[in-house]
Amino acid sequence: MIRHRRTVAAVMAAAGFAMIGGVATAHAETRDEYFTNALVTMGIPMASNDEAPALGKKVCEMLTTGLTGNPNPVPAVRGVISTLASNGITKQQAVSLTQLSAASYCPQFARLTGR
Repeated sequence: MIRHRRTVAAVMAAAGFAMIGGVATAHAETRDEYFTNALVTMGIPMASNDEAPALGKKVCEMLTTGLTGNPNPVPAVRGVISTLASNGITKQQAVSLTQLSAASYCPQFARLTGR
């Protein structure tokens, strides 16, 4: 009986180490991969996954330009959303894209884009 318990304990320990080892070697997602995967999940159409990070960074450039020297962020954020919505995505997708871009690439603006 004692020998059986030791065998079970040894098997359980080996399984635990195997699980930990598998978790340790998991692939960490880069910021660009996270952003691209989030766009796909939101259903925002992209010609290729390679252009998604460039789009997110462009949104940040637009926010930076619109907010420079402007004490009221609302018109700048609305301008970015309007520009995105006029390029073939819905207004809600444009809002989500703006929020995701700010959270991913320009977190200093994340609080200005809402939740």
